[in-house]
Amino acid sequence: MDAKTLFVVVLVAGIVGGFSINNYMNDDSLENVGSEAPDFTLTDTEGNEFNLSDYEGEKVVVLEFMSMSCGTCKNFEENALKSYCNESMPDDVEVISITQTKNVDENDLAERTDEMGWEFIKGKNDITDAFGAERSPTVVIIDKDGIITFSKSGSMSQSELEERINAALE
Repeated sequence: MDAKTLFVVVLVAGIVGGFSINNYMNDDSLENVGSEAPDFTLTDTEGNEFNLSDYEGEKVVVLEFMSMSCGTCKNFEENALKSYCNESMPDDVEVISITQTKNVDENDLAERTDEMGWEFIKGKNDITDAFGAERSPTVVIIDKDGIITFSKSGSMSQSELEERINAALE
């Protein structure tokens, strides 16, 4: 293969790869947006079972799929979620963080719940899979009708979070 042909092959591969990476990095919306949120049952840190459907018709639900040891998750929680929950969250919004950490201690979840001001719950693989939450953090917003209005892997600012929640409240 001569140098010119090699150059063209490398250039085309770089362009195609760049588009793929660029599309992946900029695609903040996962495939499940617009569909009905799958119902699930989880147990809070006080041993009470609840279903996602318990909030239907009453609250917009913000799910954060996270890992207890994830620095990006902790940063998002402290700089966006906590500020939103303490400053501007309406009564008809519920925030639930679902940890993907396998061997998390219930006391650690209870401490994090007290520290942050919303529920931290031990998750299940089938729930993570159902929401396509393969990366931490993944934020899923579900409107009062049980429809997923937003889904994004990765962190976001408080203003973007608030904008997406407000859209789900409309």
